[in-house]
Amino acid sequence: MVEAVHDNEKIRWPTGYRCAVTLTFDFQGGEDIRPLADGKINHETYTQAEYGPNTAIWRILRILEEEKVIATFLTCGAIAERYPDAVKAIVAKGHEVAGHGYHHEVARNLSRDEENAVMRKTLGMISERAGNRPMGWRSCTQSPNSLALLMDHGFLWNSNSFSHDLPFLWRDGDRALVELPRQPFGDGRTYFNDHGNPDDSLIVWKGMFDELHAESKQSATYCPFQFHPYISGRPGRANALRAIIQHMKKADGVWFATGSEVARWCLDELFQPTRAASAAE
Repeated sequence: MVEAVHDNEKIRWPTGYRCAVTLTFDFQGGEDIRPLADGKINHETYTQAEYGPNTAIWRILRILEEEKVIATFLTCGAIAERYPDAVKAIVAKGHEVAGHGYHHEVARNLSRDEENAVMRKTLGMISERAGNRPMGWRSCTQSPNSLALLMDHGFLWNSNSFSHDLPFLWRDGDRALVELPRQPFGDGRTYFNDHGNPDDSLIVWKGMFDELHAESKQSATYCPFQFHPYISGRPGRANALRAIIQHMKKADGVWFATGSEVARWCLDELFQPTRAASAAE
């Protein structure tokens, strides 16, 4: 039985850091654009989504390189299949490639066998294109089977919960999975997908970071960001992405880390029972 294990008092970051920031990008294209009743695809909606892997990804990689920060790209298997050069470029720039379903499937609508097949297929394709297997996962929603299946496939971390501020552990016997919580301020919400003012999004993002950074003076905090290349990689919006990165870089004690870096630190340094027992002696 999968159970959540929380121990917020243990949370601390590597020496010198008190606020961990993960920049995550849900890297998808037209995978979730379903046919209309007559079987045709809405060309306008599809090509807007395809802006991500065709154009926006290169602008975002340039911004990240210029700002000297690393990120995690939660990538659909179909994107890795169709755009191998983009995935190779992500890895070459030192970023992490994690899993985001294959065709951006709605996990709660899948049977256990179907969801298992999606994970297996995504693992295979990303491993082939990226040169290493993904260790993190974020699905479009989550099913009752997701956590156990992620453990079956040897994932290190999941990122689907909105219920907490700090990372925690899912346990099933001797198996463990780190949860990296999300905040509901991703660009899909601040821009309402197709509309919205970049300045307004920046206000929301600065507000989230500033409060968590201020709280980190008392205890360690975790500040996750969720972007989409096809949304935040558009001209004008990309300036807001750069601006929030520059704003955070000016703050002290900020650790820009990939999802796997945070999850591995949590598992090895904070949540391992043997280490916790040794520290207490």
